[in-house]
Amino acid sequence: MSRTKIPSNVKAELWWKAAGRCEFKGCNKSLYSHGITMDKCNLSNCAHIIADSPQGPRGNADSAKLAMDPSNIMLMCPECHKYIDHEGKDKYDAETLFDMKKRHEERMEYLTGLSEDVQANIVVYGANIAGHKHDFDFPQLQEALLPDYYPSSRNMIELGLNLYGGEDWDDYWQKEEDNVVYQCKTKILDYIDRWEYKRIALFGLAPMPLLVRLGTMLNNKHEVVVYQKQRSGGWKWVNNDGTIEYIINKPSKLDGVPVLVLSLSFPITDRIKKENPDASIWEITIDSPNPDFLQSPNMLYEFGRTVESVLDQITKVLNNQAINLYLAAPVACCIEFGRVWMQKANSPLNIYDYDKKESEKDLLAITIKNK
Repeated sequence: MSRTKIPSNVKAELWWKAAGRCEFKGCNKSLYSHGITMDKCNLSNCAHIIADSPQGPRGNADSAKLAMDPSNIMLMCPECHKYIDHEGKDKYDAETLFDMKKRHEERMEYLTGLSEDVQANIVVYGANIAGHKHDFDFPQLQEALLPDYYPSSRNMIELGLNLYGGEDWDDYWQKEEDNVVYQCKTKILDYIDRWEYKRIALFGLAPMPLLVRLGTMLNNKHEVVVYQKQRSGGWKWVNNDGTIEYIINKPSKLDGVPVLVLSLSFPITDRIKKENPDASIWEITIDSPNPDFLQSPNMLYEFGRTVESVLDQITKVLNNQAINLYLAAPVACCIEFGRVWMQKANSPLNIYDYDKKESEKDLLAITIKNK
């Protein structure tokens, strides 16, 4: 540990550049309050990258000259400071620590410079999928927002988390639909109406019919940014500029029951044709359906435009007859489908879900009426 007395002006510079947080990569611990009691206190150490003596950790001939140079000192918690100077001194050379300091301070400068216009309220919606509970990790959600937006609060707005257990309830769909509609209104829409929420960052993990229903509540009248869970386990888009071509397959006859199939995660149209041999089936698909294809916000945007086009085409020939909707799609696509469906302009929806526990058939889950 250093014996150099660091001047107060140097300490002040370290504090504001580090935003009062430990600069060791992955720590980011708050250094101005006790982690348990939350009492205000100074928990910071001034950690030299190049030691203040040639004999110290990473010390060299310039040690004395750099002893009070703020560019050579990191703000750290006591644990991380002790680690880099003792147990970890051979793992973390000066170059690595200089890079940590630079990246942390650049991130803090960016975050503290953001205006309120890029705030977003984080909303999570999780209902049981085949009896499995889904938790949302706030740091992962926060990482997904950056650098375009940042959370307006450290608290998530939670909707419909596992209130009714598994899907074997006879009234599961009605209860879960009522629940998400009520919570969406009382926890989000009422606040939007009072101008307390401007932008919603939406993360959903739930059965597909419920995600569509949520999308109809948070439709395109509101500023909502929808995110997709990625194979990595996080929510950050893999490729911001990625594109894909959506394929629209139209029915050869239009006099049957209108059916719309989303074959995006898996090809399900053959199964739906067997269940509905006389239906007029429309399909939105891609060349190689797979659960991980949705990797960019641009892909989601193009999906929304494709859905708008197909719904308009179907509505023109239906005379307000309900569309039977079958889904094999990423969660973000299900939400986006609901967001672009227009209650006043498009046909009603009968949304089906595959019952693999008992009947092994697609059964009606939710009906959404138009006006």
